Amino acid sequence: MIKFIYPHTGEIKKIFLRYLCMKKVKFGVVGLGPTRGKALVWLLTQFNNTEVVSLCDVYEDRIEENNEYLCSIGHPRAEKFTDYREMIEKSNMDAIIISTSWAYHVDIAEYAMNKGITVGLEVGGAYSEEDCWRLVRAYEQTGTPFMFLENCCSDRGELLATSMVRNGVLGKIVSLAGEYSHDLRDEIITGNEKRHYRLNNYLLRNCENYPTHELGPIMKVLNINRGNRLVSLVSLANKPIGLKEYVKKIKREDFY
Repeated sequence: MIKFIYPHTGEIKKIFLRYLCMKKVKFGVVGLGPTRGKALVWLLTQFNNTEVVSLCDVYEDRIEENNEYLCSIGHPRAEKFTDYREMIEKSNMDAIIISTSWAYHVDIAEYAMNKGITVGLEVGGAYSEEDCWRLVRAYEQTGTPFMFLENCCSDRGELLATSMVRNGVLGKIVSLAGEYSHDLRDEIITGNEKRHYRLNNYLLRNCENYPTHELGPIMKVLNINRGNRLVSLVSLANKPIGLKEYVKKIKREDFY
């Protein structure tokens, strides 16, 4: 039995299960940040029929760190790239996992699908409605398999809640609410030092950056796209007063 033991791994079960009875699947990973990207490389090495053959990041030290990990567990070193286009053009991968900063998700996914490479796309995914349509058009035109890797649809807590609703344990559902509630102030403010994309997103956009984390499970509970459909959606955001006060408290004058 295959066990998915790393936290938040439910989102990529399906892309693996698709290939369980086939030949060894060769994966490329683009975006090798110290949390998400690195964890996905680790996860891909937990299966007998998957192989990480390509790594891509604009920071070469991240590529080297992940290659050192592959060598430490007896896997061959992966090809290294700093340009995703070159990776997609030259690598012999079957599928690509995209875990870069949000701004490049759709560009990379669209490029890969046009080259016939199966895509697993991390959240937040799209920046606009047009981005969403770009993904739809790319799939319709190419038929290349694509999956949006929304882990909160497949984590244990959300699956339990969905099962309880569908089995009538919680009675009739009349109202649902969700939010992306993480204290990421330090990660945002230290974006330059940690080379993390959150800083620019929060400097330039005041919004809910991960709406699918709550919308995905809520839509499952309400059977959206299973007889129901969304007809309107409203998103609200208040001023980032708390973040501003945090910056003052830790005396980061470069943000004043």
